[in-house]
Amino acid sequence: MPIVTISRGSMSGGRALAECVSGALAIPCLGREILVETAARLGVPEKALAEKMEKGPGLWDRFTLERHTYLAALRAALAEHALQGDLVYHGLAGHLLLRGAPAVLRVRLIAPLDMRVRAVMEQQGLGREEAEKHIRKVDEDRLRWTKFMYDVHLFDPHLYDLVVNLEELSMASACALVVEAARRPEFSVTGEVRAKLQDFALASRVRLALITQPATRSLELSVRAAGGVVTVGGEVPEATMLSRTSTRWEQELRQVVQGVPGVERLVLDVQPVSPYR
Repeated sequence: MPIVTISRGSMSGGRALAECVSGALAIPCLGREILVETAARLGVPEKALAEKMEKGPGLWDRFTLERHTYLAALRAALAEHALQGDLVYHGLAGHLLLRGAPAVLRVRLIAPLDMRVRAVMEQQGLGREEAEKHIRKVDEDRLRWTKFMYDVHLFDPHLYDLVVNLEELSMASACALVVEAARRPEFSVTGEVRAKLQDFALASRVRLALITQPATRSLELSVRAAGGVVTVGGEVPEATMLSRTSTRWEQELRQVVQGVPGVERLVLDVQPVSPYR
């Protein structure tokens, strides 16, 4: 069975669609559970994590690693759940958190504004005007968040394999469309796909380790994994790689990476960069 991610606007029926698809395919359904799991792993309040991951960035966010650390932790947690396939995820930015992972059916769910407004009015007891303002604010925050973190536009159709519009379709019909797409051979989790998912999960664990360690958290490093062999590349400030500090820095990086479960060998492919270039 495949991995299905469902992206949606606030109060667009994403959870209902995810639960319907999950039931039809008899596979697990995850949403906010990933936030809870990640918050526990990082030792931070769930509310604080949710705010950083759901609200648009403020002025000072560009000067902190906090959001990137949270993002790396979310990706690692979701990647572990996706290892075997068989998953429907309707939480924040699943299609982006799993970008690069194979056999992921990326769905975008669209619902008419009036339908969403009525849902907010019923759930939160707001008037129509307040409900509409709430929806527009949440949508704006999510647009800013994805632009800031991924440099993409959330509504770009190229980010999805299937866009489903509830303006005319019932939820049952929308569910049937997603289930049919999920059963296509392009999204089958074969043995080869499973091996690639293991590589993706390992690379995600290594990225998280690198961004949470003082010696490597400020460096912009790329990570690839293939069959237990992890390649760490990127550009490193020239001063970091000079004489005495070079050996110590490399030893610390190797210690961090090789301490991650699943790493069998590390290939270091970094280039020194002059700050005056």
